[in-house]
Amino acid sequence: MREKIRIIRQRLGLTQEHFAQELGVSVATVNRWENGHSQPSRLARKLLSGLCRERGITVDEDLKLINMRKLARVS
Repeated sequence: MREKIRIIRQRLGLTQEHFAQELGVSVATVNRWENGHSQPSRLARKLLSGLCRERGITVDEDLKLINMRKLARVS
């Protein structure tokens, strides 16, 4: 999930601060999500999904690429 959040934010071209404002959460919360220290709540996940739909953001291909790179490093 942390990679997905970072990808969404980067695709939107937003800083953590502006991304937090879009979602109505603190910068510290976004930072914790991106660093894997916590997970978005159900409400935050709904807001993220809506934001992605609204802005035409998809992350599936990016996540596949990240997972392939991780597997290549392990091998």
